[in-house]
Amino acid sequence: METHQLSDTESPQPAVPAQLDIKESAVPDVAIEQATPLPLPSKPDEFIWLFEYGLEMDAAFLNDRERLNGSAHLYGPAVLKGYRISFDVVGSSTGQVVATIQPGHEYGAAVWGVLYRIPRRLIESPGDEPPLLDKFHSAPYFEPLDVIVYEPYRERELACITYIASALARQQFHLLPPAQQSIDAWYAKHLLESARQHKLPGEYLQELLIRTASKRETRPTPLEQNTEPLAVVIGKTDAQPSTRTMSGAPSLAHRNRWLMAFAVYLLVLLLAALLLAVIQEVSPIFTAHFTPLGVPWVVLLYGLLGGCISCIVMLGRQRVANPPGFVVVAWFARPYIGAILAALAYLLLNSGIFAPTDNAGHALFSLIGALAGLCEGWIFYRRA
Repeated sequence: METHQLSDTESPQPAVPAQLDIKESAVPDVAIEQATPLPLPSKPDEFIWLFEYGLEMDAAFLNDRERLNGSAHLYGPAVLKGYRISFDVVGSSTGQVVATIQPGHEYGAAVWGVLYRIPRRLIESPGDEPPLLDKFHSAPYFEPLDVIVYEPYRERELACITYIASALARQQFHLLPPAQQSIDAWYAKHLLESARQHKLPGEYLQELLIRTASKRETRPTPLEQNTEPLAVVIGKTDAQPSTRTMSGAPSLAHRNRWLMAFAVYLLVLLLAALLLAVIQEVSPIFTAHFTPLGVPWVVLLYGLLGGCISCIVMLGRQRVANPPGFVVVAWFARPYIGAILAALAYLLLNSGIFAPTDNAGHALFSLIGALAGLCEGWIFYRRA
């Protein structure tokens, strides 16, 4: 009976484990709630991307002890599309005119700059104070902006932050007397030196030169001060007359007309070569025995076509902002260099080193001639 009483007394005890099970099941829930913030997805985001387009492109300037103190890691050039650079804001209470960006609605608007990798802590606010990165970028005259830039070296798009002038910076600029609404010569020179050091595209260097020169022409300073950025871009150390800087835009437009003429010339020459091929097929003009310089005329034609295509591709990738006039004139001979390369390739293949069959020889020589013409750009043009 006592044993039955014990079993009876033990029979309600399963309720106790049930309560324990409930408590034990509650414990993991509490642990999960406490553990959810603990996984460290912040490790990949411990650093962020920073895009700089002003004096901060100079790593020594940005990593100065009074600024980021070596926290910024330089990665290389990048481009922000859909914006353009301007010099119509002030960067501090002293009224110094500095660079900023603003949306550009014209075709091809872009701002080139430099990418840095910086610790995320620099954009975190310590209490009521602004973030350190905002302080280094002259807050409240500049404010952060989330943008997407393209890094050409690694061919990727990156989300990063940059700094754009605030409404206060623009208002303070318009309150300045007209004589003070210009950038300092040292600022312009340093900006161009940084852009050139990072090997930004020649077109953008030319744009910086024209914009900084136009802003400084309104300043009543001696004329020789207007030539300092010119020495940076062109690579001369001697001072040049200020008229060279003021005439930069007309000179560029003059060479653009030469490039337009060259493009039209290439198009006409390419169409003429194709038309000749069609006429030759319908009503033969040249016989198979027509071999100028010992080379079949069709090989020379294919070389000419390859040279034309090479020149057209070069125009699409051209990076020289202001090529000399004699270089542009010499470009008109480039398609014929393709024909000469085709002739040399034919003579090499026909010298006995290679022995194509009679059936495949004609097609092979034509193909080699076209490829030789395409190689014209590698010989004539070498990127600096």
